[in-house]
Amino acid sequence: MSEYIPIGIDLGSLHARVAIGSVSNSSSKTSNTTDAQIVDTQPLPDVISNAQGSRYTLALVCDDIDADTNTTNGQEARHIFGEAARRALAREKKPPISKDPSSLVRELVRSSSSAADKDDMEATNKGLKAVAFFSHLTELACDASGSHPSKMKSVVGVPVNSTLEEQTGIVETVERGINHAFEERSSDKDIKDLKKKQKKDGVEPYVMAVVQDPIAVCIAHGLTEIEHPGVIDLASSTDESASWKNVLVIDWGASGLTVTHIARASSSSSLLYIVKTITDTSCSGTSIISTLTKHCASMFERKTKVSGVLDSKKAVHRLEIACESAVRTLSRAPTVTVAVDGLYEGMDMNVPISRPRFDMLVNGIIRKAETLLQTFVGENEFDFVLATGNVCDMPSATTLIRTKLFPNANAGRGDIPADEAVAIGCARYAASALSCKTHSKKINECTRKVKTCPLSIGICRIENDKENGDIESVISNTAIPLIHAGEALPVNVTRKITYNNGTDSWLENSYIVIVQMGKKKRIIGKIEDIELEDKSFEITMELSAAGELTLAVNGEESTTL
Repeated sequence: MSEYIPIGIDLGSLHARVAIGSVSNSSSKTSNTTDAQIVDTQPLPDVISNAQGSRYTLALVCDDIDADTNTTNGQEARHIFGEAARRALAREKKPPISKDPSSLVRELVRSSSSAADKDDMEATNKGLKAVAFFSHLTELACDASGSHPSKMKSVVGVPVNSTLEEQTGIVETVERGINHAFEERSSDKDIKDLKKKQKKDGVEPYVMAVVQDPIAVCIAHGLTEIEHPGVIDLASSTDESASWKNVLVIDWGASGLTVTHIARASSSSSLLYIVKTITDTSCSGTSIISTLTKHCASMFERKTKVSGVLDSKKAVHRLEIACESAVRTLSRAPTVTVAVDGLYEGMDMNVPISRPRFDMLVNGIIRKAETLLQTFVGENEFDFVLATGNVCDMPSATTLIRTKLFPNANAGRGDIPADEAVAIGCARYAASALSCKTHSKKINECTRKVKTCPLSIGICRIENDKENGDIESVISNTAIPLIHAGEALPVNVTRKITYNNGTDSWLENSYIVIVQMGKKKRIIGKIEDIELEDKSFEITMELSAAGELTLAVNGEESTTL
C-alpha cells in the first residue's frame, strides 16, 4: 500500500473542489464472460468539505485589509478565501464577481504565469494570492485525511482548451501552495531534513499529472477500466468484445457550455483522445444567474415603486448571491423564494420563483444550448453521454440532454454528482497511478507523451491446404486482435485460446500464427509444439515501448519475435 495520499483538484472558473482517493492494490480480474465489460476496481473518492460545510469552495481570494487603516492585519500579508473574500470585495464596492474576475484564482494563475518572466510586481502579487489559495485547499485536505502535506500526490483538472503554458502555470502554482502548507505545518528541523533529501535524491513533485476536464469525467465514471475476455475462441470469425467507442461529455458550468466528443484508441484500450470540442460562453451559469437577478430586481422595483436597484453595486452583489443559492435550490425543489433583507433603501425583498417560471426565464439560454448540442446529434452514435457542471443539475438541462437529444445513451454512474465529476476523476487517476507505481520522481513537463502501438497484432488459425495467395484474406476474415492499434505501450496481454468447432484434434492439418493486422497483413510468428489432443492453450504477449514483441505459450520461456 502506498504511503501517499492521492488527491484530485478541480479548479473551476468559479468554484474549486478537492477529492481524496484511496490507493488500492487490486487489479482488474478477468471475466468468465466472452465480452469485454466496463469494471470499477477503485473505490469512489471522497469530496471534502470546507470550514463552512460546503463541498465546494468559491475560487476567490483577496488580501485581508483593515477597513480603517487600509493595511493588512498583522506583520505578514494574510489572505481570505471563498465567501469571506466575496463579502470583503463587496465592502470595497467592487463590481460583482461575474463582471470582475481579477480575484478569481484561475485568472490569477493565468495572468501571473504569463507575466512571470517580466519581473512584474503586480503579477507576483497575483501569483502569491493563487499560491495562498492552493495552500488553503491543502490544509483542508490534510485535515480531512489526517495526513501531512508531504504525503500529498495530486492530479489537477484543466480546461479542455488550455495551453501548455497555462497547464505549466497551474502545476507550478499548486506545488508552491502545497510547499507553503508544508512549511506552515513543519518544524525547522523537518524543513532542513527535506532540503537535504531533495538535494540528495532530487525534488519529488506533488503534482503527478494534469488531466483535461472531459477526460477526468470519463475516468470518474470508470470508462477507462476495461475487463478483457478470458477466453478467445478461434472458431469465431470476429472479435465479439462489446465495449464503448464514443462518448460525449457536456461540461455546463459558470463560464459556459463546453461539449467534447471523446473516442477510444481501440476497443480494449484505456487510452482516450479528443475528437472535437465546442464552447459557447453565452450559455454560462453566470448568464443564468444574471437573468434571474434582473427578473428579481424588476419584480422588487414594481412592488416597491423604486428604481435604480441594478445601479447599486452592493445591492446587485447581494442579489446575485441570493439568486445563485436559488438556482441550486430549484434543482431539487419546485419553488423557492429569493429573499434579501434590506436590499435597497432599507426595504426587504421576497420574490417567489416557481420552476416553470424559472424555465421560462432561461428558455433563451436553453435554446442556445440545444442549438449547440444539435451539432453532435447524428454525427456519431454515442454510447455514453456524461454531464458535468452545476447547470447540468437543472431539471430543464437534464430533460434537454437525457430525454430530448440523447434518450438512448448511457448516463454513466448514477452516484457521481455532475458538479463533482472532475475532482473525482482526478482523484481516481491519482489513486490508480500510485497503486500501479507509475508515478515518476522527476517530471520535467506537466504532460506526458504516451507511446502507442501503431498497428494491431493478433492470432489466427491457418489450414495447411491454404495457398500463399489466400493468407492475407484469411488474416482479414479470421484473425482476432490481442493488441489493438492505439494501445498505450508497454502492453502485456494473457489470453486462453480455444477452438469450439466440435473437433477434438482441432490443430490437425492446421497451425496457429501471430499476425500483423495493419494495412499490410502478414505472418510475424508461428506457434509450434502444441499437442494435437490439447483443446486449449494460454498465450502471453508483451510489446515494449521500444517495439520489442515477446511471446510465451503455457507459461514457458518467452521468445522474441
